[in-house]
Amino acid sequence: MEDEKRRFSRFILNMNATLYVKGDSFKTDMISNLSIGGCLLPIHADLEPNDPCSIIINLGMPESDVNVKVEGIIIRCEHGDVAVKFTSIDPDSLFHLQMLARYNSPDTEKVEEEIKKHPGLF
Repeated sequence: MEDEKRRFSRFILNMNATLYVKGDSFKTDMISNLSIGGCLLPIHADLEPNDPCSIIINLGMPESDVNVKVEGIIIRCEHGDVAVKFTSIDPDSLFHLQMLARYNSPDTEKVEEEIKKHPGLF
């Protein structure tokens, strides 16, 4: 099963995010599926697999500077969803992403084990 291959737990996050691809930006007010390794965004767009992208997840008020900023690639784009695999992240954003996983996942102990096994994205 596909879930068995996943290294990181997934969870829904009700926070604003913006996807940037090839000079275009796509905003959403939630992330359907987020993990330390990638995400699924409810965005209707015609994007190609392997396109490089970046995502900013706003952790505070809209004008706040506290964000998670990640680089990634489009994995798939279908049925109104865009799947992104994260490829790089700065240390501060990784810390915030790990904290989001800890506080939003239904299984905190599992998340702690995942972070210990894979302290970065890979």
